[in-house]
This record gives sequence, structure tokens and C-alpha cells, in this order.
Amino acid sequence: MSKYTETLNVVERLFGESAWTQHSIVAYPSNYPADSSVNSEFVKIEIVPGSPFTNYGKTGLKGQIIIQIYTPTDNGVKRSYEIADILDFILQRKELEDETGRKVLTTGTSAMSQEGVDQDDQYLFRADYVVSFTKY
Repeated sequence: MSKYTETLNVVERLFGESAWTQHSIVAYPSNYPADSSVNSEFVKIEIVPGSPFTNYGKTGLKGQIIIQIYTPTDNGVKRSYEIADILDFILQRKELEDETGRKVLTTGTSAMSQEGVDQDDQYLFRADYVVSFTKY
């Protein structure tokens, strides 16, 4: 399995655990065409590798985990920051394990960016939550 695929599996698995699911926020892969008429509040998960010229064989994979947060436009930024707090709990400054319990991924400090009204759906507001990672 590639380092990218393993990283994606480790991160996506977090969104199936109770620390996330108890909040009833649906999580989709980044290329999934979500429908706001079905889910008015959801996130999209994206793994973006760092520089293509890193020493991939020696240092592993480095990059960013980007979680696109979508909330109803009329909620303003408040709800996106509440969701970011939940994301911090499961993603920020963590040593994440694969399915065998082996620590394979470390994450850094998070950052948040308010993107505004979604260009594809005027009823959704988008914010991006970002945390760096290193895959060993």
C-alpha cells in the first residue's frame, strides 16, 4: 500500500470513530459531490502531499490534511469554529495509528481559513481547517 493511501486510510478512519460520529456531521472524500439538500452541514476530507522534491524514500510523506467545513450560510462563522474545535480534538498534535495499532502519522498545529459562501451552492458557507502531517 502506498504511503499516500495509508495516510488517507488513517485519517478517514478517524471520521468513523465515536469522537466524530457523536456530533452527527457527515464526512465525505474530497471528490464526492455532496448535496446540501441532503446534508446542510458536512465536511470533505483531503490529503495534500507537500513538495514533490522531498526525500520520499527516507523521510516518508509530508503534507497537509485539509478538512473543508460546510455549514448553512445563515449560521455565520460560529458553527465552523465549533466544528474546528471538534477537529482539533481528533487531529491536532496527534500520533495516529494504523489499523494494527502501529503509530504511523504525526500531526502538527491546526489553522483555519474562512472561504465564504460556497461558489457551487449559495446556501453553504465554507471554511478550511488545515493541519500538517508527517507519515513515517
